[in-house]
Amino acid sequence: MPRFVIDLGDMEMSNAAAEALNAELQKVALSHVADLRMEKPLAIRFPRPFPWGIIIGPEFDDVLRSQKRLESAFQELR
Repeated sequence: MPRFVIDLGDMEMSNAAAEALNAELQKVALSHVADLRMEKPLAIRFPRPFPWGIIIGPEFDDVLRSQKRLESAFQELR
């Protein structure tokens, strides 16, 4: 399963610009997934406490596991 991460590091950006970029990235991801015309429904999660992002997968439990893995990875980076 493909995984995509975009990390802009310490790039200076206003909150409004970051929120606009997040919204555009989510739209692009959802649009491409919609074009796949999957037979079964997909689980979609906008993870919190992260301010931005999206996790999409065939099973909700898998999506929640992915979120936990991301949370662990981000904790290790801090």
